[in-house]
Amino acid sequence: MKNVNLKTILSKLPEFEILNYEDVAISGVSYDSRTVEEGDIFFPLKGENFDGHDFIPQAFEGGAVVTLCESSFVSEYVNLKKPIIVVDSIEEGLEKIINILFSDILVPKIAITGSTGKTTTREMLQKILSYKGSVLATNSNINTLWGNAKLLSQYNGEEYIILEMGMDRPGEIGWQCRALEPDLGVILNIGYVHAENVGGIENVYKTKKDLADYLHRSGKPLVLNVDDSWLQKIEKDYSYQLLTYGYEGKDFKLINTSVSREGTQFTFVHDEKKYDAKIKAFGRELAYNCLGAIAIADLLAIDIQDSIDGLTFYEGFVGRFEIKEINDRLTVINDAYNANPTSMKMSIETFDEIFDKEQYNKVAILGDMKELGEVAKDQHRVLGELAKSKEFDKVYYIGDFYSDFAFGERLESWEEAKKIVVDSESGNKDTAILLKASHSIGLYKILE
Repeated sequence: MKNVNLKTILSKLPEFEILNYEDVAISGVSYDSRTVEEGDIFFPLKGENFDGHDFIPQAFEGGAVVTLCESSFVSEYVNLKKPIIVVDSIEEGLEKIINILFSDILVPKIAITGSTGKTTTREMLQKILSYKGSVLATNSNINTLWGNAKLLSQYNGEEYIILEMGMDRPGEIGWQCRALEPDLGVILNIGYVHAENVGGIENVYKTKKDLADYLHRSGKPLVLNVDDSWLQKIEKDYSYQLLTYGYEGKDFKLINTSVSREGTQFTFVHDEKKYDAKIKAFGRELAYNCLGAIAIADLLAIDIQDSIDGLTFYEGFVGRFEIKEINDRLTVINDAYNANPTSMKMSIETFDEIFDKEQYNKVAILGDMKELGEVAKDQHRVLGELAKSKEFDKVYYIGDFYSDFAFGERLESWEEAKKIVVDSESGNKDTAILLKASHSIGLYKILE
């Protein structure tokens, strides 16, 4: 990022008092005193088990040139003789100051939000945009305001910027939009992920909708999956530039999808022309992520066929329906990165579809889906019914919701599951084993 002088912040935010004022040059951002660099502005964030204010001295020692500080803590640090921006709340200061620090970035900033598939869509879009120019995007699961600020501080003239926007509380997407000012965006879906944290799926919808509201107020384009019943509500009221996709999509109409051991294939229509596309990853639902990425690229004047060609370089992620051939007779599908109702359904159906019962002894090892709130019992019951409807030879389950899942054999730990994988015997058939649960269940450890 370009250096921003403290006097610039003072001139644009006169409501903030600055103690020990000195016109220092800010060259980066940090929210972790352990990794602060020379020239950083330090944001002392608060967590469940820590308060960043406690680390202000260490941040200055590490090279920070200025820090935010809530007024109630100022007396503890004013004697450090370093510039301190006094704020009523770190969150308010974070939003306003980030907005100033990166206001000179004029290339398109693309926001991606949704309950599931943000990282997948980001990676797909990055493959597409890389065809046309340089791209700034995270290579990890960063989707918070402070994480995105750290990403923007690394800006070095790239032609596109991709920002994932996640949430774990009401209002968080709107907060990110006001600070980061995206130029266009996509909402992928609305689901039960984080519903427990925000008080139900309706509040998930309201928080994700903040991206649409921001873009609408700003006169900026939006891409929307209109096969999602929640997002259909946004379609009715969005009067600015809107691109829709899905089987009900007006701009990118999905015609069919299929999945095989070679990957996922789908067909769609755009401007009355039919296109066929294929990716080396597994799951019919991935067609939605592809179309979301293609639609965003279309808004950026990238040819549809070029986008399709770019998607051929997408090969999925470790831990997300990753097919691993353990030996000639055993295949393990590692889909244990995380789990929610949407990804569980896709994983079970994809596993059932691409592994033929005549050839494989099919074993599913499943576990709890976390953070579903009041619908957790019902969603685990639905999951159990889905597993029961498939022709799996054996189903195992780990977690607190076994009585709601109500099917298969219960396991107490991932270590028990590992023993099943290690000791698996196929008889006259090969064996395929699916591992799928929320990260905290630990199934991902089996293949480590």
